[in-house]
Amino acid sequence: MIDCHQHIGHFGRSAEHVIAHLDGIGAAKAWLLPLEDRGGIGGGGTDIFPTEVALETAARWPDRIVPFCHVDIRREDALARITAYAERGCKGYGEQKQSIPLSDPRIARVLALCNDLGWPVTFHFQEGARGLNAGIEHLPVLMERFPHVRFVGHAQSFWAHISAQVPDPRETLYPKGPVVPGGLVDRWLADFPNLYADLSAGSGQNALTRDEEFAAGFVRRHWRKLLFATDCPCRDGHGEGFPPGCVARETLPLLRRLAPGPAELEAILHGNAERLIA
Repeated sequence: MIDCHQHIGHFGRSAEHVIAHLDGIGAAKAWLLPLEDRGGIGGGGTDIFPTEVALETAARWPDRIVPFCHVDIRREDALARITAYAERGCKGYGEQKQSIPLSDPRIARVLALCNDLGWPVTFHFQEGARGLNAGIEHLPVLMERFPHVRFVGHAQSFWAHISAQVPDPRETLYPKGPVVPGGLVDRWLADFPNLYADLSAGSGQNALTRDEEFAAGFVRRHWRKLLFATDCPCRDGHGEGFPPGCVARETLPLLRRLAPGPAELEAILHGNAERLIA
């Protein structure tokens, strides 16, 4: 298995905790997603995680860690830094999680470089007060403009759009109840060959558990585009340091239940991720 969404620093996690988590859930590798700055929603914090640390971790465990990079896109040297990180071995960009509209030209500037690199780019979409990559309706413009970027959608507002009926994000970011067919995510995964979906965290779980009958069809339609991922802050793959418990302990049985067959499950657990960073 490849866990396509892991961090260092979140809930006090160390590099050693990331490896212990992989061992605990039986995963071979993780995409390690730095977060240099959250632009406009607070500077420091335990979840700030520079690319340098991702590269250092990959150097220690080269067979286990796939390093991504992230920069503060407001910096004038953003593109030069991403280029340097690519030369040092980074394989993708993200997690892009800043309080900047998705239509901001600085995001397009970064995507143009990632398009040249043919990279996957993981976006955290969260509408509402925090406004992280707000304006998800702009995503098709970017997917068409940058066809060689592998867009990886993640988080609350991405997964809320599995349904055509999306509540006001000020009321809830985790909608419950039956999915109304025709949601943007369902349509975009079918229409755009360069869109993929990160199944991590409570948002991914909620999208698949709120209406399992719909979810079974969703997985059947899009298994080539779905990525196993946890974004789990526990330290050992068994829930240490995170009272709700390890995310993978919920996600893995769910995927085994929903996948149409063994080949589709294997694609979700590792095959799709391998293609994106090949």
